[in-house]
Amino acid sequence: MYYYNIHTHRKAFAPEEIPVFSHITGKDLAEEPVTLYKSVGIHPWFIAENADQLQKFIQEAEEKNVIAIGEIGLDKRAVVPMAMQESVFREQLLFAEQLQKPVIIHCVKAWEELIALKKNINPSVPWIIHGFRGKPDLAEQLIKQNLYLSFGRHFNSGALQKAWPERCFAETDEENVSIREVYTLLADSLHISTDLLAIQLRQNVRRVFSI
Repeated sequence: MYYYNIHTHRKAFAPEEIPVFSHITGKDLAEEPVTLYKSVGIHPWFIAENADQLQKFIQEAEEKNVIAIGEIGLDKRAVVPMAMQESVFREQLLFAEQLQKPVIIHCVKAWEELIALKKNINPSVPWIIHGFRGKPDLAEQLIKQNLYLSFGRHFNSGALQKAWPERCFAETDEENVSIREVYTLLADSLHISTDLLAIQLRQNVRRVFSI
């Protein structure tokens, strides 16, 4: 059985785990794990006021092992002005359209802005909200906009029910836990076996990502 971790900042715990490592353009790491799959994006916390960062993102996003754009998005807690966040976010979303790669989104307290942008761009590639902890009503609203939700160790059970079976993924983000532990938590919440969860998540991953 394989365990797909669509968003992580850490290396895999075991060979059966298949991580998508999230590389943040412009944030230097002391050591980045070598992984088969990556996502690349300019995180709203780390937007720089120069054109070089966007150009570097474009170069990195075209690498062969990059299967998604992200994490990118909007965060009203960030010190970066929202106007700048929205501009950089839009540029990356449009480039994702060019590359035909799915988008992994970081969104904090900016759901109205996100939905408005989704309607404006009308993307052809999937958009996935990572680390979703919102309530069922918000989950339903986002799913109606054709968005996917990715769940980590902490989640709202009602929201998971809304996304199950075809609109959900699993992740560990920055948590120092194995994706298998997250699978167990999700399966227990859904009152299904981990095997059944793994089968469905594998189908979801293969439908959305180039894996």
